Amino acid sequence: MNDSNQEGQGMQRAGVAVPEVLAIVSAEVRMLSDTAGDLQDLIGNLVVAGAFGGSQSLYQLQSLDRLCQSLNAVADFLTGVASGSSVDWKVDLTDAARAVKLADVCDRLTGRTAGEESSGDLTGEFDDFENWPMTG
Repeated sequence: MNDSNQEGQGMQRAGVAVPEVLAIVSAEVRMLSDTAGDLQDLIGNLVVAGAFGGSQSLYQLQSLDRLCQSLNAVADFLTGVASGSSVDWKVDLTDAARAVKLADVCDRLTGRTAGEESSGDLTGEFDDFENWPMTG
């Protein structure tokens, strides 16, 4: 994964309407929820296959379900705030964008598209787990 949001590249986003920003952040949080849901499905399949044993492990895995529900709740909240916000309210995303370390997340949050100059590689880098102790 590309974890370098290179300062000064890409489109500057000054004067962006608050409802737009909130809608973008809501969509990003919902995407995180979907990813956590996919992970939950994967872990569920591992549980069925017998890869996890003991009731304590299963109890702790329910935290993933709570995470998905909480992320969706935050996304719903942001969508509600966005709908009640005035398009006349504007924010400058430049400083906020500099604080985001993941370039692809920064690009999505600031509304940069593939046709615009990007702050980094949209696809990210491949993390090779071959050398991890559990896969040796």
